[in-house]
Amino acid sequence: MRIPLDLYQILGVPIQATPEQIEQAFVDRCQQLPRQEYSQAAIAARTQLLQDAHAVLSDAEARTSYDQSILTDSSAANDAGIDLQESQLVGALLLLQEQSDYDRIAELGSTYLKQSINLSRLPSSDDSSDQDVVLAMALANLEAGRECWQQKQFEKAADVLQSGLKLLTQEQLFPSVQKEIELDLYKLLPYQILELLAAPESETTKRQQGFTLLQTMLDKRGGIDGQQDDLSGLSVDDFLRFIQQLRCHLTVQEQQDLFGKEAERPSAVASYLLVYALIARGCSQGQPEHIQQAKVTLAQLANRQDIHVEKAMCYLLLGQPGAAIQTLPLSRDQESLEFIHQYSEGAEDLVPGLFLYTERWLQQEVYPYFRDLAETYVSLQNYFNDEQIQTYLNTLTPEPSSPHIPAVTTSADLADLPQLAKPETDVLTSAKADRLPAQPDRQVPNRQQQQRPIQQPVGQNTVPIPPTKSTVEDKQQPIRSEKSTPAPSPVVKVGPSLNDVMAEGRNNNSSMQDLSKSPRRERSQLQYRRWFFVAGAIFLGFLALMGLISQCSRQESPVPEADNPLVESREPVNPESSPSPSTTSPSANPAPPTVTPAASPTPSPSVASDTITTTNARQIIETWQTAKAEAMGEKYQLEQLETILAEPELSKWKGSVQANQAQKSYWQYNFGDLKINAIQQQSPTQATVEATVTETAKVFAGGQLADNGYTGDTYRVRYELIREQEQWKIKLTKLLN
Repeated sequence: MRIPLDLYQILGVPIQATPEQIEQAFVDRCQQLPRQEYSQAAIAARTQLLQDAHAVLSDAEARTSYDQSILTDSSAANDAGIDLQESQLVGALLLLQEQSDYDRIAELGSTYLKQSINLSRLPSSDDSSDQDVVLAMALANLEAGRECWQQKQFEKAADVLQSGLKLLTQEQLFPSVQKEIELDLYKLLPYQILELLAAPESETTKRQQGFTLLQTMLDKRGGIDGQQDDLSGLSVDDFLRFIQQLRCHLTVQEQQDLFGKEAERPSAVASYLLVYALIARGCSQGQPEHIQQAKVTLAQLANRQDIHVEKAMCYLLLGQPGAAIQTLPLSRDQESLEFIHQYSEGAEDLVPGLFLYTERWLQQEVYPYFRDLAETYVSLQNYFNDEQIQTYLNTLTPEPSSPHIPAVTTSADLADLPQLAKPETDVLTSAKADRLPAQPDRQVPNRQQQQRPIQQPVGQNTVPIPPTKSTVEDKQQPIRSEKSTPAPSPVVKVGPSLNDVMAEGRNNNSSMQDLSKSPRRERSQLQYRRWFFVAGAIFLGFLALMGLISQCSRQESPVPEADNPLVESREPVNPESSPSPSTTSPSANPAPPTVTPAASPTPSPSVASDTITTTNARQIIETWQTAKAEAMGEKYQLEQLETILAEPELSKWKGSVQANQAQKSYWQYNFGDLKINAIQQQSPTQATVEATVTETAKVFAGGQLADNGYTGDTYRVRYELIREQEQWKIKLTKLLN
């Protein structure tokens, strides 16, 4: 039998190797033993091949003669290799495995096993040679499957792993290796499901297979928020992120069917996601009866979480504005209420603001998570203009309204609401220092993004990327611990609605509370961005009021521009020590942020001073800029935020950093001019600083500079400060222009 290995390949050296290199390679290869499951005969056969190769290549005359034979074979178009006896095959298979020649192992192993069957020999017989051949083929499948996994060919990886497992199970051989392959299949399952569900809707067989595997996984876990172990390696938090990611690959009907079934377990998380599906279907398909069903489902969750804003939107969509307005004051979501009040200013009730809020919520938080709605434009005016919808709404029994809450708007009036003033854009196009940075997957995804297969997995709780062959060989044992091969979980596009679910508990109540908080947080971020555009107008009035007050009792300290020297950009890191990102290699390491990190988290005397002056106001903002650059940078140093931020600003930025880390994206900041415009200290523990800031930023995703990933401009911002533990911290920021 001729094996496609020459003597140099057996020792793992190039043909130009020196005698010293050949000697060292021989020693190293003899010390690297195969896996413990192989028989002593297999190990001895491998050792003999190494010794034979060493004997030839370490002898000068023999090596010269061998080299000439190789050249002769090449010129005669003969296959290079060595001829072996059948008893030496297993040793050669081990060497081929070390060369990662898995296809050749499968070919030679299959030929050998067919001959054994013809000779009435079975792999389960006392002859260990047959068993070693089966083991070599199965391990080749295991390694080949892991390579496909790393190349993101998840369905192919599953097929290859299944083939290897079948080789062992049909002969009931090597249970430890069977277990190893099975564990890889379990951990691969989430990736496989996402790839199958991301297939075009025309590929029904693939997608149905994905649903079947998903249902099996749900049953093993005991539901979406179940506690049972399905061996996938996904924690409860990871699995919820996984569910959120796969939503983008499902249609409205598919999500309604899936979450409707899961809600019957019961599952509060599934019920909440069912509400999204019902509202989306009701609005997009002109079927308000689904919105009525969503309202009923929300009522069942009322004892678990504050869902009054969602309930108010359902009332609005059902043409019951009076009940909607009566529901809103019950909510504790102050930011949502402030937005609604702001856009209802001058109106007789809150309907205009709620109308706009609902339309934006549908467009940016609901529709993007359905593959058949991601590119659909939302118009509530068209919704209420639909005659069939109006007919249905007129048949509903109106909810009783409190006489203390005026509701002059009727369902028929909703279609005639005037166009409200809208922000210039709903997507952050520049990352200003005191905004919550825009996340790539917070924007409405286009269809091309949705059809994209799973990207590099992200997440803090890990599902291991399969270990490399060398890792397994060095340990001489199957992988038994996730900690030994840490790698991200299979969640690339982590949607904000499930990002912080169950952070404080593991029961259904806590998961529902955290789940509802997360969509609410997303709305808050959207509102936060919208307020940037209206804050300027508000602040003009505020400045006028401040002028009057300052004549009486307030001490406002405007700082002349001449007294504020420009702050130069910090020294960049030596470019030679940190190469710039490559456009050709996805693994290239981009340059670190061009902001020198703070030497110590201990606050400087300026930050700790009890009186706000121009000097320490500047120091506070510079400390914040440094902390932000470190936290949003490649190392995600969250602890830096705690040195300068107080609540609620601290939680907002922590959430943004964690989202970046989950998505493997980060920011590089460079700060330019900083001018202190005004200082106002209301008390020994409260103050306000207005400043003009210049900055630029680069956004990296997966190690590469993102499309449109460069931002920069000059803007004014107001910092609300609070003194905690002898130190001034930033409690809130508002962009003024």
